[in-house]
Amino acid sequence: MNTLDPKKTYRNLKKKGFSDTVNNSSDHKYLELFHNNKLVLHTKISHSNEDIRKHLIKMMSFQCNLTKSEFIDLANCPLTKENYLEILENKGLLD
Repeated sequence: MNTLDPKKTYRNLKKKGFSDTVNNSSDHKYLELFHNNKLVLHTKISHSNEDIRKHLIKMMSFQCNLTKSEFIDLANCPLTKENYLEILENKGLLD
């Protein structure tokens, strides 16, 4: 897959526990992931309706501490919230 739908990606990240921040700008939505009231990571999605292309997928996957294919699974829903938190735990990010 070379692109992701931004609206679907946004909705699915919200389902996986990401929340909006107050730092939204006119061109991006900022999302944060908290675990046990601790900020773990953040990412952003453009407000435009253009597909999220390969380069931005790579950047978002890095921000979310996932491989590109894992991030695509997170954005499209095969990767569950529980599995995502397990990946982050195994990387020592949820201490």
